[in-house]
Amino acid sequence: MWVLLLCLLVMTPCCQAMKLAGQWYWQDDPDCAGVWRPFQTPGQPPFAKGTQYLWLQTTLPEEPVHDATLLLNVTGQNFEIWLDDQKIYSYGDMEQGPMSYGQRWHLVNLPPDYEGRTLRIHTRSGNPFCLGNFGTIQLDSSVTQMATILRRDIPYIANIPLGIFMIFIMMMYYMSPTAPKSLYTQIILFMISFVLWMMCVLNTKQLFLDMPVFWWFLLRINAYLLPILANLIIYRVIDRKYRRGTWQVVMAFSALFLLALFGELLDFNGLDACAGSFYIMLPVLEGLVAYWTIRSAVRGNYYCRAMLLPLTGMLIAGTLDGMFGHFYWLPESGSLLPYGTFTIGIFVLYIVRQQVSRERSLAVRAAGLADAMAEAVARSETDRLTHCYNRNRMDSVLAAEISRHRREKDAFSLIMLDIDFFKRINDNYGHDAGDEVLASFAGLIRDNIKKSDVFVRWGGEEFILVCRGCSRDEAQLVAERLRRQVAYSDIFPRQRITCSIGVASWQGTGDSAADLLKRVDTALYTAKRNGRNMVCCAPENVGLSS
Repeated sequence: MWVLLLCLLVMTPCCQAMKLAGQWYWQDDPDCAGVWRPFQTPGQPPFAKGTQYLWLQTTLPEEPVHDATLLLNVTGQNFEIWLDDQKIYSYGDMEQGPMSYGQRWHLVNLPPDYEGRTLRIHTRSGNPFCLGNFGTIQLDSSVTQMATILRRDIPYIANIPLGIFMIFIMMMYYMSPTAPKSLYTQIILFMISFVLWMMCVLNTKQLFLDMPVFWWFLLRINAYLLPILANLIIYRVIDRKYRRGTWQVVMAFSALFLLALFGELLDFNGLDACAGSFYIMLPVLEGLVAYWTIRSAVRGNYYCRAMLLPLTGMLIAGTLDGMFGHFYWLPESGSLLPYGTFTIGIFVLYIVRQQVSRERSLAVRAAGLADAMAEAVARSETDRLTHCYNRNRMDSVLAAEISRHRREKDAFSLIMLDIDFFKRINDNYGHDAGDEVLASFAGLIRDNIKKSDVFVRWGGEEFILVCRGCSRDEAQLVAERLRRQVAYSDIFPRQRITCSIGVASWQGTGDSAADLLKRVDTALYTAKRNGRNMVCCAPENVGLSS
């Protein structure tokens, strides 16, 4: 709906509304019986201190306008509109009582015979900064006036969703454990304040929530907060040598804000009274911060480089908008500050890119640490000479197999192998030859077993093979095949190598790791005692723990 409305407004020819450019006059006599004195608009008449009532007067143009309607944007005033001696519109209470605050636009329909008649405005306000200040009063058809109201909202309607999107982006990255949370918090707070400020300036908010006092206070408060929150972001990223100066700027704006609030609480119209000082401080102090930011950027501070465009853009836009809104130094040409959202987006994109780069770097480092840890674990569980697993691995594998087979009925078996007369090889040919035999023997066995089997050097010349899903009879066949492979291979040319093998199988829930190892060791001992180079199996259901 809003997109369609914006398209229609942009495509509609922009008709210049007729401003009441005739001479304006004023007087402060409550009964409108005083002397009319001229003054220049936009601006205020030079009334005396303590004045709460004014009459303003001008002559309406002679040119007729179909469906003639006045558009007024009024701040902090109750008022009546008179055409000659006829009251045609009123807002608020003109009698003594609580003052009316807030900012609100009004559409006032004029009678058909308005041309050339005298327009008088009777206004009342306890705020000397608002009394008699009606800015630009425009005359045109009601349709054109409403289009003008909506057209002025285009910068805000276009930038508010972008600001909200950036808030959600920063909140999403804020949840990352590697995020600099204090910096992200300040960016989020600044963007929330900036979006609230744009919502307060919207004219169309009055169509949905007509609360002028609420919107006026929220607008003023966020105007004071924006430079404070922006400088807190800069304080986080600027070079250390400029942080003290930046912090002093934050304190200066904070002190002015507190003074304005205190003045408002004491009914001194503090938020408006301090606005002049605010708009003088803004270019001076923010100019200093911009200079320090440039110096930091030149010294290689990438955050400050990304900050330069939004800082400069918002400083210029905010100063120009403020000068028009408070001092009327510039002609009305719409607000520039909302477009600062695009420049802020550059800094947010840089923050996001830095966060992604940081997370990628940490992921690579974590992967490297994981690989290094896995390599260290592998080294701690692997025998360097034979490249078999060592006893450290055997304990965990055996515990896992027992745990799994307690839930399942499949069997598994152990095959223990011992190289026959290995001591003679060390004695006759030396330990280097013994190491050669161990390595060659382990390589031969590894080449003739399944990948799912676990091959472990148990100690010295003893090895254990964990045969997963293998019964005792199947394990015996595997053991016999391995024995023949060793016996008929050329492991060590200077001496024939054979091995003795024992076989034992898991006997169910009543069995244990200690009993299983004891049985396979006993079976191996039996093979060695009965002449070596043979396979012996431990009997089933024997030697179980009670």
